[in-house]
Formats: sequence, structure tokens, C-alpha cells
Amino acid sequence: MKLFATDYDGTLLVDGNIKTEDLSSIDQWKANGHLFVIDTGRSMESILEQVQKYLLPVDYFITNNGGMAFDAQKNEIFSTYLEPILAVDIMYMAKMVGSIVSYVVNDGFYRHRILVNDQLEDKRYPDLACDMSEAQLHAQGKYAQIVLSMDTKEQALQLEKRLNAHFSDGIVAYANQYVVDVVPKNISKATGIARICERHHIAKQDVYTLGDGNNDIPLITYGLHGAAVSWASKDVQAHASQVVDSIAELLGGE
Repeated sequence: MKLFATDYDGTLLVDGNIKTEDLSSIDQWKANGHLFVIDTGRSMESILEQVQKYLLPVDYFITNNGGMAFDAQKNEIFSTYLEPILAVDIMYMAKMVGSIVSYVVNDGFYRHRILVNDQLEDKRYPDLACDMSEAQLHAQGKYAQIVLSMDTKEQALQLEKRLNAHFSDGIVAYANQYVVDVVPKNISKATGIARICERHHIAKQDVYTLGDGNNDIPLITYGLHGAAVSWASKDVQAHASQVVDSIAELLGGE
């Protein structure tokens, strides 16, 4: 048995579309008896909407940049959470940074959005309703991931550096386009892959991975067949064993 794990946004889903040839290659991969994993920064709630839309045959979901994992029946395989006081500190900090549009807190499955600055355009979460107050969110006490939505990509990169410098004992921050994902320290997209490989006794030489962003580098470097898409940055491509134009190209013949 082999395992293929792919990032979702910008890798499997590109410009709001999934290529027919990629869907066919995934179906063939599954027919050959292998596992298909989506490894994403999204919440379980969010990625399930996409899976249902495109009828993707997923065996495992790794969400929150590696902090959570679920099987095909939505059973939780493992979970990690931010230290509550630290998480609330970051939420308070979000109100002090003028370039933050909103922040979204993931409780492990569902998302909850707080609008910070209604004068800026929310490029990542324009349609996600605010379903609870800030006080209710602070009282919840369960935070798997915080996603800070920024006004520009450059501001997201700056905030990534700031968060990693100030909260390095407890978190890792990943800039991803217009947002910054904040997850518990020592968590990455490789964390979930390692757990699933251990569960199924899959060796690294049988692991195929694909990504496009900086937060995908741990995923790309986990197995022996780590690939980057051709539109990824040169830095991301430098960590890959190969650069491909599609999932079909990576999985061809496997």
C-alpha cells in the first residue's frame, strides 16, 4: 500500500477548479489499493464542503496544517490545541494590528469568525458569517488554529515573522497568501502524515506528496516522492524531488 497526500488550495484546487485528469488519476490511485489524503490548512468543516462538492474519495483528512486528523467517517484520529491563554493573547493582539481584517478560530472542527476592521476587504473569508461574539469565543477555551486575515500578502509575511518571534515558545505561524495560520508549536503538515503512515505501516519510500506553499514544505519533504507544483515559488520548489504540472503527472504509472 502507498499513500498520496496533497495540499488542497492552490494544488488540487487551482483557480476555483479541479482538473478532470487529476480526479481520474486519484480514482485510479484508489483503484490500485492506495490511500488518498488531503493535507490542508482548512478546518474539517471547510474541507468537507469541498469534498462533497467535488465527490473526492478521501481516506483521511489532515486539517489545521497538521494539527488534526480524521478518517473518511469523520472520526477524529488525533488532535492538538493551542494553550488557551496564549490563544486569547493572540486574539487580543489581532485588534491592535491595523492591517488585520478579521480572525477565524478553529475549535478542531468548526470555524468562528471575528471581524476586526470593516474598512478593509477580507480576501480570504468574505462570506463567512460571524456566528458568536468575541466574549463567547474567548470563553470557549478550545482553539486548534487561529487564522488571521490580512490586507496584503506582504503584511501577512511581516505578521508571520512577528508572531514567530514573540510567541515562539508555543506556536508556529505560517503565512499563506493573505492569511497567517497559527498552530501549536511542533505541528506541521508532516505531523499528520507520520501518524497515518504509522497507523498503516507505510514506509517513506511509498509516500507521495504535493504542495505549493511555504506551509507545504514539511509535507513535501516528508516522503521520498515529494513534489511541488510548477507555479510554486522557487524556494518551495527547491525542497521538492520533482516539479510537476498536475497530480496526474506525479501519479502516472503508480
